[in-house]
Amino acid sequence: MREQDWREQVKTLLGRAERLEPGEAKVMALEEAARLADAHGDVPLAFEVRDALIDAATFGGFPDRALVAFAWCRGQQQRDPERFSPEQLLWKQKWVVGRLDEFPHISRKQIEGALDDVEQCFAKAGAGQRALLKLRYQAARDMGDDALAESLWARWVETPRDHLTDCRACELDDELDHHIDQGEYEVVLRKARPLLEGRSTCAEVPHLTLGSVLYPLFKLGQLEHARDSHLRGYALVQRNREFLATVGEHLEFLTLTANVEWGLKLFERHLGWALEHASHRDRFTFHSAALAFMERVLAEGRERVELSLPRTFALYSSEGAYETRALRGWLSSQAEGIAAKFDARNGTNRFHKLLARARRLNDEVVPFPIHAPSL
Repeated sequence: MREQDWREQVKTLLGRAERLEPGEAKVMALEEAARLADAHGDVPLAFEVRDALIDAATFGGFPDRALVAFAWCRGQQQRDPERFSPEQLLWKQKWVVGRLDEFPHISRKQIEGALDDVEQCFAKAGAGQRALLKLRYQAARDMGDDALAESLWARWVETPRDHLTDCRACELDDELDHHIDQGEYEVVLRKARPLLEGRSTCAEVPHLTLGSVLYPLFKLGQLEHARDSHLRGYALVQRNREFLATVGEHLEFLTLTANVEWGLKLFERHLGWALEHASHRDRFTFHSAALAFMERVLAEGRERVELSLPRTFALYSSEGAYETRALRGWLSSQAEGIAAKFDARNGTNRFHKLLARARRLNDEVVPFPIHAPSL
Protein backbone atom coordinates (compact mmCIF):
# COMPACT_ATOMS: atom_id res chain seq x y z
CA MET A 1 0.00 0.00 0.00
CA ARG A 2 1.38 3.39 -0.98
CA GLU A 3 2.13 5.80 1.88
CA GLN A 4 -0.53 8.21 0.71
CA ASP A 5 -3.08 5.40 0.56
CA TRP A 6 -2.59 4.12 4.11
CA ARG A 7 -2.38 7.65 5.52
CA GLU A 8 -5.67 8.48 3.82
CA GLN A 9 -7.14 5.34 5.32
CA VAL A 10 -5.99 6.38 8.79
CA LYS A 11 -7.47 9.85 8.23
CA THR A 12 -10.77 8.27 7.12
CA LEU A 13 -10.87 6.03 10.21
CA LEU A 14 -10.17 8.99 12.49
CA GLY A 15 -12.94 10.97 10.84
CA ARG A 16 -15.36 8.08 11.17
CA ALA A 17 -14.51 7.66 14.85
CA GLU A 18 -15.05 11.35 15.49
CA ARG A 19 -18.59 11.14 14.11
CA LEU A 20 -19.57 7.99 16.00
CA GLU A 21 -21.29 7.90 19.39
CA PRO A 22 -19.39 6.24 22.26
CA GLY A 23 -19.29 2.48 21.77
CA GLU A 24 -17.47 -0.43 20.22
CA ALA A 25 -17.66 0.81 16.62
CA LYS A 26 -15.78 3.97 17.61
CA VAL A 27 -13.17 1.96 19.51
CA MET A 28 -12.71 -0.50 16.65
CA ALA A 29 -12.20 2.28 14.09
CA LEU A 30 -9.39 3.76 16.20
CA GLU A 31 -7.83 0.36 16.87
CA GLU A 32 -7.73 -0.28 13.12
CA ALA A 33 -6.09 3.13 12.60
CA ALA A 34 -3.51 2.26 15.26
CA ARG A 35 -2.75 -1.07 13.54
CA LEU A 36 -2.16 0.72 10.24
CA ALA A 37 0.19 3.21 11.85
CA ASP A 38 2.04 0.37 13.60
CA ALA A 39 2.32 -1.64 10.38
CA HIS A 40 4.02 1.31 8.68
CA GLY A 41 6.26 2.18 11.61
CA ASP A 42 4.79 5.64 12.18
CA VAL A 43 5.19 5.89 15.96
CA PRO A 44 4.07 9.54 16.34
CA LEU A 45 0.86 8.82 14.40
CA ALA A 46 0.29 5.61 16.37
CA PHE A 47 0.65 7.66 19.57
CA GLU A 48 -1.81 10.27 18.32
CA VAL A 49 -4.36 7.62 17.38
CA ARG A 50 -4.04 5.81 20.70
CA ASP A 51 -4.43 9.11 22.51
CA ALA A 52 -7.89 9.35 20.91
CA LEU A 53 -8.47 5.65 21.55
CA ILE A 54 -8.02 6.11 25.32
CA ASP A 55 -10.87 8.64 25.28
CA ALA A 56 -13.14 6.47 23.14
CA ALA A 57 -12.57 3.30 25.16
CA THR A 58 -12.87 5.08 28.51
CA PHE A 59 -16.19 6.75 27.70
CA GLY A 60 -17.54 3.90 25.60
CA GLY A 61 -17.35 1.14 28.20
CA PHE A 62 -14.11 -0.63 27.25
CA PRO A 63 -11.73 0.14 30.14
CA ASP A 64 -9.49 -2.83 29.28
CA ARG A 65 -8.84 -1.43 25.80
CA ALA A 66 -8.19 2.02 27.26
CA LEU A 67 -5.62 0.42 29.58
CA VAL A 68 -3.85 -1.32 26.68
CA ALA A 69 -3.70 1.91 24.65
CA PHE A 70 -2.46 3.90 27.63
CA ALA A 71 0.21 1.32 28.50
CA TRP A 72 1.54 1.55 24.93
CA CYS A 73 1.66 5.37 25.09
CA ARG A 74 3.22 5.35 28.56
CA GLY A 75 5.89 2.96 27.30
CA GLN A 76 6.73 5.31 24.44
CA GLN A 77 6.99 8.21 26.90
CA GLN A 78 9.38 6.29 29.12
CA ARG A 79 11.53 5.19 26.17
CA ASP A 80 11.66 8.61 24.53
CA PRO A 81 10.62 11.39 26.96
CA GLU A 82 12.03 14.08 24.68
CA ARG A 83 9.69 13.05 21.88
CA PHE A 84 6.68 12.15 24.02
CA SER A 85 6.41 14.37 27.06
CA PRO A 86 4.80 12.64 30.09
CA GLU A 87 2.63 15.73 30.50
CA GLN A 88 0.74 14.82 27.31
CA LEU A 89 -1.23 12.09 29.05
CA LEU A 90 -1.49 13.25 32.64
CA TRP A 91 -5.26 13.75 32.55
CA LYS A 92 -5.86 10.35 30.97
CA GLN A 93 -3.44 8.73 33.37
CA LYS A 94 -5.96 9.55 36.11
CA TRP A 95 -8.76 7.85 34.18
CA VAL A 96 -6.83 4.65 33.57
CA VAL A 97 -5.14 4.29 36.95
CA GLY A 98 -8.41 5.09 38.68
CA ARG A 99 -9.96 1.95 37.16
CA LEU A 100 -7.19 -0.56 37.77
CA ASP A 101 -8.82 -1.92 40.91
CA GLU A 102 -11.86 -2.98 38.83
CA PHE A 103 -9.81 -5.94 37.58
CA PRO A 104 -9.13 -8.56 40.31
CA HIS A 105 -6.16 -10.02 38.42
CA ILE A 106 -4.30 -6.71 38.88
CA SER A 107 -2.54 -6.97 42.24
CA ARG A 108 -2.56 -4.41 45.02
CA LYS A 109 1.17 -4.02 44.47
CA GLN A 110 0.64 -3.17 40.80
CA ILE A 111 -2.10 -0.69 41.69
CA GLU A 112 0.12 0.96 44.28
CA GLY A 113 2.94 1.16 41.75
CA ALA A 114 0.66 2.85 39.24
CA LEU A 115 -0.45 5.36 41.88
CA ASP A 116 3.18 6.07 42.74
CA ASP A 117 3.83 6.68 39.04
CA VAL A 118 0.95 9.19 39.01
CA GLU A 119 2.47 10.94 42.02
CA GLN A 120 5.85 11.25 40.34
CA CYS A 121 4.43 12.45 37.02
CA PHE A 122 2.15 14.99 38.68
CA ALA A 123 4.94 16.31 40.88
CA LYS A 124 7.14 16.86 37.81
CA ALA A 125 4.26 18.81 36.25
CA GLY A 126 4.04 21.07 39.28
CA ALA A 127 0.66 19.73 40.39
CA GLY A 128 -0.52 19.44 43.97
CA GLN A 129 -1.77 16.35 45.76
CA ARG A 130 -5.54 16.71 45.38
CA ALA A 131 -6.05 14.52 42.29
CA LEU A 132 -3.69 11.86 43.61
CA LEU A 133 -5.35 11.80 47.02
CA LYS A 134 -8.72 11.25 45.36
CA LEU A 135 -7.32 8.32 43.39
CA ARG A 136 -5.78 6.82 46.52
CA TYR A 137 -9.02 7.34 48.47
CA GLN A 138 -11.11 5.66 45.79
CA ALA A 139 -8.74 2.70 45.54
CA ALA A 140 -8.76 2.24 49.32
CA ARG A 141 -12.56 2.50 49.44
CA ASP A 142 -13.07 0.11 46.54
CA MET A 143 -10.76 -2.45 48.14
CA GLY A 144 -12.41 -2.19 51.56
CA ASP A 145 -9.51 -0.60 53.45
CA ASP A 146 -11.92 1.51 55.48
CA ALA A 147 -9.50 3.16 57.91
CA LEU A 148 -7.15 4.24 55.13
CA ALA A 149 -10.06 5.42 52.98
CA GLU A 150 -11.37 7.57 55.83
CA SER A 151 -7.95 9.16 56.35
CA LEU A 152 -7.47 9.82 52.64
CA TRP A 153 -10.99 11.24 52.32
CA ALA A 154 -10.24 13.89 54.94
CA ARG A 155 -6.97 14.84 53.25
CA TRP A 156 -8.48 14.88 49.75
CA VAL A 157 -11.36 17.28 50.44
CA GLU A 158 -9.10 19.66 52.40
CA THR A 159 -6.28 19.83 49.83
CA PRO A 160 -6.29 22.87 47.49
CA ARG A 161 -7.35 22.44 43.87
CA ASP A 162 -4.82 22.81 41.06
CA HIS A 163 -4.60 22.51 37.28
CA LEU A 164 -4.81 18.70 37.31
CA THR A 165 -7.71 18.44 39.72
CA ASP A 166 -10.89 16.96 38.26
CA CYS A 167 -13.68 19.38 37.43
CA ARG A 168 -15.99 20.40 40.27
CA ALA A 169 -18.88 18.35 38.87
CA CYS A 170 -16.84 15.14 38.86
CA GLU A 171 -15.44 15.81 42.31
CA LEU A 172 -18.87 16.52 43.75
CA ASP A 173 -20.23 13.33 42.22
CA ASP A 174 -17.34 11.33 43.69
CA GLU A 175 -17.86 12.89 47.12
CA LEU A 176 -21.36 11.41 47.20
CA ASP A 177 -19.96 7.88 47.59
CA HIS A 178 -18.49 8.73 50.99
CA HIS A 179 -21.75 10.14 52.31
CA ILE A 180 -23.77 7.21 50.96
CA ASP A 181 -21.39 4.84 52.74
CA GLN A 182 -21.99 6.78 55.96
CA GLY A 183 -25.77 6.81 55.51
CA GLU A 184 -25.72 10.62 55.33
CA TYR A 185 -28.54 10.81 52.82
CA GLU A 186 -29.55 14.42 53.44
CA VAL A 187 -25.95 15.46 52.82
CA VAL A 188 -25.97 13.46 49.58
CA LEU A 189 -28.99 15.34 48.27
CA ARG A 190 -27.65 18.71 49.35
CA LYS A 191 -24.30 18.15 47.63
CA ALA A 192 -25.93 16.65 44.56
CA ARG A 193 -28.32 19.58 44.03
CA PRO A 194 -26.07 21.63 41.67
CA LEU A 195 -25.47 18.46 39.63
CA LEU A 196 -29.12 17.47 39.46
CA GLU A 197 -30.19 21.02 38.59
CA GLY A 198 -27.66 21.28 35.76
CA ARG A 199 -25.62 24.06 37.34
CA SER A 200 -22.50 21.87 37.29
CA THR A 201 -22.07 19.22 34.59
CA CYS A 202 -19.47 17.09 32.82
CA ALA A 203 -19.31 14.24 30.31
CA GLU A 204 -20.72 11.68 32.77
CA VAL A 205 -22.51 14.00 35.18
CA PRO A 206 -25.42 14.01 35.97
CA HIS A 207 -25.65 10.54 34.35
CA LEU A 208 -23.83 8.91 37.27
CA THR A 209 -25.37 11.18 39.88
CA LEU A 210 -28.95 10.34 38.96
CA GLY A 211 -28.18 6.68 39.70
CA SER A 212 -26.29 7.42 42.92
CA VAL A 213 -29.12 9.41 44.50
CA LEU A 214 -31.81 6.75 43.99
CA TYR A 215 -31.16 4.85 47.21
CA PRO A 216 -30.81 8.00 49.36
CA LEU A 217 -34.06 9.35 47.92
CA PHE A 218 -35.77 6.03 48.56
CA LYS A 219 -34.53 5.88 52.16
CA LEU A 220 -35.75 9.43 52.77
CA GLY A 221 -39.18 8.55 51.42
CA GLN A 222 -38.93 10.96 48.50
CA LEU A 223 -40.39 8.45 46.06
CA GLU A 224 -41.73 10.93 43.49
CA HIS A 225 -38.33 12.60 43.31
CA ALA A 226 -36.68 9.18 43.06
CA ARG A 227 -39.04 8.15 40.25
CA ASP A 228 -38.22 11.31 38.31
CA SER A 229 -34.48 10.78 38.85
CA HIS A 230 -34.81 7.18 37.67
CA LEU A 231 -36.67 8.06 34.48
CA ARG A 232 -34.40 10.97 33.66
CA GLY A 233 -31.22 9.11 34.58
CA TYR A 234 -31.99 5.87 32.77
CA ALA A 235 -32.72 7.79 29.58
CA LEU A 236 -29.18 9.20 29.75
CA VAL A 237 -27.37 5.89 30.30
CA GLN A 238 -29.41 3.26 28.49
CA ARG A 239 -27.37 3.25 25.26
CA ASN A 240 -23.81 3.33 26.61
CA ARG A 241 -22.30 0.25 28.26
CA GLU A 242 -19.91 2.51 30.17
CA PHE A 243 -22.84 2.96 32.56
CA LEU A 244 -23.42 -0.74 33.33
CA ALA A 245 -23.00 -0.18 37.09
CA THR A 246 -25.41 2.77 36.97
CA VAL A 247 -27.97 0.59 35.20
CA GLY A 248 -27.52 -1.77 38.16
CA GLU A 249 -28.46 1.09 40.50
CA HIS A 250 -31.61 1.70 38.47
CA LEU A 251 -32.48 -2.00 38.60
CA GLU A 252 -31.97 -1.94 42.37
CA PHE A 253 -34.41 0.96 42.62
CA LEU A 254 -37.01 -0.98 40.62
CA THR A 255 -36.54 -3.85 43.07
CA LEU A 256 -37.08 -1.58 46.07
CA THR A 257 -40.26 -0.16 44.53
CA ALA A 258 -41.53 -3.56 43.28
CA ASN A 259 -41.67 -2.57 39.61
CA VAL A 260 -41.20 -6.07 38.24
CA GLU A 261 -42.33 -5.62 34.64
CA TRP A 262 -40.12 -2.58 34.04
CA GLY A 263 -37.25 -4.31 35.85
CA LEU A 264 -37.53 -7.36 33.62
CA LYS A 265 -37.20 -5.08 30.61
CA LEU A 266 -34.00 -3.53 32.02
CA PHE A 267 -32.56 -6.95 32.82
CA GLU A 268 -33.38 -8.17 29.32
CA ARG A 269 -31.84 -5.09 27.67
CA HIS A 270 -28.60 -5.02 29.61
CA LEU A 271 -27.63 -8.58 30.56
CA GLY A 272 -25.59 -8.69 27.34
CA TRP A 273 -23.44 -5.81 28.59
CA ALA A 274 -22.78 -7.65 31.84
CA LEU A 275 -21.80 -10.83 30.00
CA GLU A 276 -19.18 -9.00 27.94
CA HIS A 277 -17.99 -6.10 30.10
CA ALA A 278 -14.32 -6.16 31.07
CA SER A 279 -14.86 -4.37 34.38
CA HIS A 280 -15.45 -7.08 36.98
CA ARG A 281 -16.58 -4.42 39.44
CA ASP A 282 -19.28 -3.12 37.11
CA ARG A 283 -20.38 -6.66 36.32
CA PHE A 284 -20.60 -7.38 40.04
CA THR A 285 -22.75 -4.29 40.62
CA PHE A 286 -25.16 -5.34 37.88
CA HIS A 287 -25.27 -9.02 38.86
CA SER A 288 -25.85 -8.32 42.55
CA ALA A 289 -28.64 -5.84 41.70
CA ALA A 290 -30.15 -8.37 39.30
CA LEU A 291 -29.94 -11.04 42.01
CA ALA A 292 -31.97 -8.86 44.38
CA PHE A 293 -34.40 -8.19 41.55
CA MET A 294 -34.94 -11.90 40.84
CA GLU A 295 -35.70 -12.38 44.53
CA ARG A 296 -38.41 -9.74 44.08
CA VAL A 297 -39.77 -11.54 41.03
CA LEU A 298 -40.02 -14.76 43.04
CA ALA A 299 -41.59 -12.94 45.98
CA GLU A 300 -44.38 -11.85 43.64
CA GLY A 301 -45.02 -15.45 42.61
CA ARG A 302 -43.40 -15.33 39.16
CA GLU A 303 -41.84 -18.79 38.85
CA ARG A 304 -41.26 -18.37 35.11
CA VAL A 305 -40.51 -15.32 32.99
CA GLU A 306 -40.47 -14.66 29.26
CA LEU A 307 -37.30 -12.89 28.17
CA SER A 308 -35.24 -12.40 25.02
CA LEU A 309 -31.70 -12.97 26.29
CA PRO A 310 -28.37 -13.22 24.40
CA ARG A 311 -27.38 -16.51 22.83
CA THR A 312 -24.11 -16.25 24.75
CA PHE A 313 -26.00 -16.52 28.06
CA ALA A 314 -25.23 -19.84 29.79
CA LEU A 315 -28.92 -20.58 30.37
CA TYR A 316 -30.05 -19.37 26.95
CA SER A 317 -33.46 -20.67 25.85
CA SER A 318 -34.47 -20.38 22.21
CA GLU A 319 -38.10 -20.36 23.38
CA GLY A 320 -37.39 -17.36 25.63
CA ALA A 321 -38.83 -19.07 28.72
CA TYR A 322 -36.78 -19.10 31.93
CA GLU A 323 -37.23 -20.52 35.41
CA THR A 324 -36.85 -17.58 37.78
CA ARG A 325 -35.06 -19.75 40.37
CA ALA A 326 -32.53 -20.80 37.75
CA LEU A 327 -31.85 -17.17 36.85
CA ARG A 328 -31.48 -16.34 40.53
CA GLY A 329 -29.05 -19.23 40.97
CA TRP A 330 -26.94 -18.18 38.01
CA LEU A 331 -26.79 -14.57 39.20
CA SER A 332 -25.89 -15.67 42.71
CA SER A 333 -23.05 -17.81 41.37
CA GLN A 334 -21.71 -14.99 39.21
CA ALA A 335 -21.83 -12.38 41.96
CA GLU A 336 -20.33 -14.77 44.51
CA GLY A 337 -17.50 -15.72 42.16
CA ILE A 338 -16.56 -12.12 41.44
CA ALA A 339 -16.81 -11.18 45.12
CA ALA A 340 -14.46 -14.02 46.05
CA LYS A 341 -11.84 -12.86 43.52
CA PHE A 342 -11.95 -9.26 44.70
CA ASP A 343 -11.87 -10.09 48.40
CA ALA A 344 -8.93 -12.47 47.85
CA ARG A 345 -7.02 -9.74 46.01
CA ASN A 346 -7.98 -7.01 48.46
CA GLY A 347 -7.56 -8.98 51.68
CA THR A 348 -10.93 -7.66 52.95
CA ASN A 349 -14.58 -8.75 52.89
CA ARG A 350 -15.92 -5.65 51.15
CA PHE A 351 -17.50 -7.43 48.18
CA HIS A 352 -19.12 -10.12 50.28
CA LYS A 353 -20.57 -7.34 52.44
CA LEU A 354 -21.95 -5.66 49.31
CA LEU A 355 -23.42 -8.98 48.22
CA ALA A 356 -25.02 -9.48 51.63
CA ARG A 357 -26.57 -6.03 51.33
CA ALA A 358 -28.05 -6.99 47.95
CA ARG A 359 -29.55 -10.13 49.46
CA ARG A 360 -31.28 -8.01 52.14
CA LEU A 361 -32.78 -5.43 49.78
CA ASN A 362 -36.14 -7.17 49.60
CA ASP A 363 -36.62 -6.49 53.30
CA GLU A 364 -36.85 -2.77 52.44
CA VAL A 365 -39.38 -2.89 49.58
CA VAL A 366 -41.99 -0.13 49.43
CA PRO A 367 -44.27 -0.66 46.41
CA PHE A 368 -44.48 2.46 44.26
CA PRO A 369 -45.76 1.86 40.72
CA ILE A 370 -43.79 3.48 37.91
CA HIS A 371 -45.13 3.67 34.38
CA ALA A 372 -42.46 2.14 32.16
CA PRO A 373 -41.65 4.63 29.40
CA SER A 374 -41.09 3.73 25.76
CA LEU A 375 -37.38 4.46 25.66
